[in-house]
Amino acid sequence: MMGRLSWLLFLVSISCFAQQRQLLKGKAFIGDDAGAGLFVINNKTGEETKTDSQGNFSIHVTVGDRLAVYSEKTEIREFAINQNTLKENPYLVSVNYKTTELEGVEINKFKNINSESLGLVPKGQKKYTPAERKLKTAGDFKPIMLLGIIAGGMPIDPIINAINGRTKMLKKAIATERREGLIDKIYGLYTEDEIAREFSIPKEYVNGFVFHVVEDADLAAALKADNADRVKFLMKGLAVKYLEIIKE
Repeated sequence: MMGRLSWLLFLVSISCFAQQRQLLKGKAFIGDDAGAGLFVINNKTGEETKTDSQGNFSIHVTVGDRLAVYSEKTEIREFAINQNTLKENPYLVSVNYKTTELEGVEINKFKNINSESLGLVPKGQKKYTPAERKLKTAGDFKPIMLLGIIAGGMPIDPIINAINGRTKMLKKAIATERREGLIDKIYGLYTEDEIAREFSIPKEYVNGFVFHVVEDADLAAALKADNADRVKFLMKGLAVKYLEIIKE
């Protein structure tokens, strides 16, 4: 009797799992080229895979999951899984190469020459990242700007950008840019092998673990402060929680 009951429970559990998540077959591109060697991570489950030489990949998903697709050479892109996603075969995703913006040209003979020493900008002025500069140029709409209607001097660009969604897109680009910076900081402290060994993370889940932990506010603050000891301490605690996620 118990044997039959155990077998029945086993079949039910398989059935529930099948209903919850199914294998999604996809194909990644970088521009018009096949996206080979890209990491594909399910943020909800921690499952991770890598695209083959033709950009093909397979991963278990369900509606509401979010896939992150990236590599060292490409920007991070996230894709929400919905009912239409599950109908596509293959599910096509596209990422872009990272753009590298030069801060300036260094002339060895005049190493101290820069925009500050030439008096072009005030000393100690905040330096903006490429994404932050784009948002600053576009303008960020705030309700108080509506008071400008009375004075007849309300800026129009922030309102237009708020309506057409450009401001939201630029803010998302800043968040992605900051996340990439935090990921780079972690890989500046540890190699993939060291992360697997130090925090007991299965090697096939290392990139998913890194992508997951940079969402933690305390860890992000420690990384920004270059506090390696606190980073290690926090990552140990986050590793325990992450291992519980992938076991589920």
